[in-house]
Amino acid sequence: MAFDDQAPTHEQATAQAHNRQGVLLHLQGDATGARAAYEAALAADPTDATACNNLGFLLAQEGRLDEAMIYYERAIELNPRHSMAYTNLGNARAAAGDIEGGLLALEQAAQVDPRNTLALDNLGKLLLATGQAPAAESAWRAAIDATPTEARYYVSLGTAVAAQQRLNEAIEIFQQALRLDSDSPPAWAQLGVVLFMRQDLGSALEALRRALALAPEDIAARHHLALVHLARGEAEAAAKELERILLLNPAHLPAQLDLAVLLISRGEFTAAMERLEAVLRVEAANPRARFYRAVALDQSGQSAEALPALEALTQESTPYTGRAQEYLAQRSANAR
Repeated sequence: MAFDDQAPTHEQATAQAHNRQGVLLHLQGDATGARAAYEAALAADPTDATACNNLGFLLAQEGRLDEAMIYYERAIELNPRHSMAYTNLGNARAAAGDIEGGLLALEQAAQVDPRNTLALDNLGKLLLATGQAPAAESAWRAAIDATPTEARYYVSLGTAVAAQQRLNEAIEIFQQALRLDSDSPPAWAQLGVVLFMRQDLGSALEALRRALALAPEDIAARHHLALVHLARGEAEAAAKELERILLLNPAHLPAQLDLAVLLISRGEFTAAMERLEAVLRVEAANPRARFYRAVALDQSGQSAEALPALEALTQESTPYTGRAQEYLAQRSANAR
């Protein structure tokens, strides 16, 4: 029989008991009881890094990020190899707006424990969100090395690979995710998105429909399905999907814009302008909404208001500057 070199002291044993009680209460949703137990653990043994980390996590869940980070940092001081404290510190920093600090802490978490898949996953998400797709890919490959049967890490990896325009490789990765979990809505949705990017519209349609059969309220998947219908020339089907999105989320501006453009193509200018004005109330400088509102105004005979709006767009530097210039040039040529 093996024995520990050093049995815990009475204070340490007491702290461990309080900490176990705190975890149980925390899992049961009793935040007040859990906090009291973690504080009792620290009162018994102020050097208990696990209790510091757990109390920090509870505080972070309550939105008290500054206090949470103090406890995470204390946990790390007490135990510099506490990978989960580094993970939680990184998440808290990122949530508080300190992206660089969040990345640093998550990288440290993965260095301390290369099999900490939570740290690797969150690191990948933060890296991808900040435009660092190759580094995000590396983080998710490390997560897969640690847990090769977790489908969601393949979905994330495929997203990072697709962001680097390696579309065929991304499709293979999503298919691998689906071999692990054939009912994964994110895997079907991301497969559909990448197939759409590759202009394989039929396969994209099928994949996105599979995603929505599993998760009908996935607005991003439904929006991509609408875009696939548009690319296939199926305007009515696209409009129905856009209207469903707006039933789920009336504040979804891209769907409002896409539906407005469809209405303009049908000659329904008043209805289109209502949707465009709803967008502009939220995003007054949105160049796409401003361009199409001006077009709708012009096409409905309100040129006195439309032309200055189009001229203003030509003086800016946006993706719609050239569109406004082309529209005015074509309009001038038609008037000759």
